Amino acid sequence: MSSQPPSFEGDWYFEAERDGFAHGVHLRERILEEQTPFQHMEIVDSEPLGRALILDRALQTSLNDEFMYHEMIVHVPLVTHQHPDRVLVIGGGDGGTLRRVLQHPVKEPTQVEIDRAVVDACKAHLPEISDGAFDNPRARLVIGDGVQFMRDNPGGFDVVIVDSTDPIGPAVQLFQEPFYRDVARSLADDGLMVAQSSSPLFMADELSDQVKQLRKVFPIVRTYLGIVTGYPGGLWSYTIGSKRYDPTVIDQASITSTLRDRGISTRYYSGAVHHAAFALPPFIADLVA
Repeated sequence: MSSQPPSFEGDWYFEAERDGFAHGVHLRERILEEQTPFQHMEIVDSEPLGRALILDRALQTSLNDEFMYHEMIVHVPLVTHQHPDRVLVIGGGDGGTLRRVLQHPVKEPTQVEIDRAVVDACKAHLPEISDGAFDNPRARLVIGDGVQFMRDNPGGFDVVIVDSTDPIGPAVQLFQEPFYRDVARSLADDGLMVAQSSSPLFMADELSDQVKQLRKVFPIVRTYLGIVTGYPGGLWSYTIGSKRYDPTVIDQASITSTLRDRGISTRYYSGAVHHAAFALPPFIADLVA
């Protein structure tokens, strides 16, 4: 570790978490600040992470670490499902999740994002994250409430990806049993869903409760981990609810072959990472037991 303490001169963005923990990045520039109809939005340029999106004072994604999050929330479920033809993304206004979904041979990718302002701001100031995904002719973007969309569109999806903010504000319902039942009803007989499930270090109660809600609905529920530099503590979790396919039983050679056949190049995800992500430390395994 460096022997030099950080300098707190100049402009910093700090995010305070529970248990007295805070983390921060030194800013080059504050690019945008706006109160949308749904949330407080900022886009900043930081020294360690590059440009970043902040919603309701919580950092969502940045140019330098977005691949860590988006590859794990997309490739794990889309490699697990044998034929992910119809994929639905709830949230994900920055476009990074949709971009990775489009790397797979998905026929009808649909994204439902509640806040048009987030999509527009990210297209203008963080275009590298979506990399043209919103303009792809295969993709369909719906500006609307993901909870209501699930109620109104039962049946037919192979994979549902819930790329939401933390369980505050407009995202609260996305972490509750009624929503998961609507998702299950919208899935095909062999369908599965994945949701970001927060920090196992600083949001342990939320993770534990989310897994409990999912187990009321799905016969197979698996939590896995990944590193995301800009998130509290660096360690993040995702949880799959599946009707048939178990992500822990796919062999590494099959994953490598699938990525190669689909022409997908990754920076974080791999067959080895897939299996390692489901190897939970005992304290986290106890949380989701």
